Amino acid sequence: MQTRQRLSAIILLLTASTSVTSVFCQNITIRTSDTLAGIGRKWTEAYMAKHAGARIEVTSGGTSAAFAALAERKANIALVPRGIRFKEVQPCEAAFGSRPTEFKVGVNGVAVYVNANSPVKMLTYDELEEIFRGKKRNWKGMGGNDAPIVAYGVATNTPAGELFVEEVLAGDAPAKDISILAGTELFSAVAREPNAIGFGPLTQADGVRVLKIKRAFSSTPVAPGEDTISNRIYPISRWLYCYIDPAANKDAIKAYLDWIRSDEGQQIARQAGYYPLPAKWRATP
Repeated sequence: MQTRQRLSAIILLLTASTSVTSVFCQNITIRTSDTLAGIGRKWTEAYMAKHAGARIEVTSGGTSAAFAALAERKANIALVPRGIRFKEVQPCEAAFGSRPTEFKVGVNGVAVYVNANSPVKMLTYDELEEIFRGKKRNWKGMGGNDAPIVAYGVATNTPAGELFVEEVLAGDAPAKDISILAGTELFSAVAREPNAIGFGPLTQADGVRVLKIKRAFSSTPVAPGEDTISNRIYPISRWLYCYIDPAANKDAIKAYLDWIRSDEGQQIARQAGYYPLPAKWRATP
C-alpha cells in the first residue's frame, strides 16, 4: 500500500511539473514600435532569465506595423506606445471575431524646460504648438520677456520625441530651425541660453526648470512628476500598451503579461526611463 501511495505521489508531482513547464515552453512573438524596442527587450531578457523554459522573440518596426502583425497572426503581442485606432481595430476584429484585448503596461511622459531664470511658469498646448512649429518667435505675450525664443528638442524617433510630436504637435514635425539635441546636451543648452525652451525626458539638471502645462486654456496647469505622470494627471503623458487576441490570454502569454505588470516588471520599466503603473491600473481585463 505504501509503495502504491508513493508511486501515486510521484506521478502527481511529475504531472504538475510537466504542466508548469509547458506554460513557459510556448513560443511568444512580440512586435513592437521602434521606440519601445529597448524596453521590450529588457522585459524579455529579464523574464527569460527567471524562466528557463520561456522562449520569446521581439522584433520592432512602426506602431501600425505591430498592429498589422497582430491581425495577421504573425505576432502574439503588439507592444505599442499609444492606443489602437479604428482603422487598426478592423483587421483585428476580422481575424479574432472581436476587438483585441488591451493591457496597460507602463506610462511615458515628457517635460518642457526653460532656463532657470526665465519668468515663464506655464504654457498651454496651443502655445507649445506655436513655439515648436515655428509660428511664435518671441516670448512676449506668453509670460516671457520681449526676446526671441530659442527652442530645443530631442529626436522624434526617441520615446520622448515621439510622444511630444504626437501628443502636442498632432503628429506634425517640429519646425526645421528647432535644434535637436541628445542626452545632457539639451539641458546644458537650455541652461546656457536665458531665452531657451526645450522638451525631453523628466530629469534633474542644473540651470533649468520644468514648466507647468495646460492642455487647454481653461484647464488646470500641472507640473510633471512621478506621481502626476504615473497617474496620467500631467497632460504630456500616455500609456504603454500590449494588445493580444482575446483568446490568447492564457498559459505562457498570460504569465508573461502578468509578470510585466507585477512590481518586478514595473521596476524594469522604471529603469528603462518609463513610469510604473499604479496598482489600480494593473488588473487583468
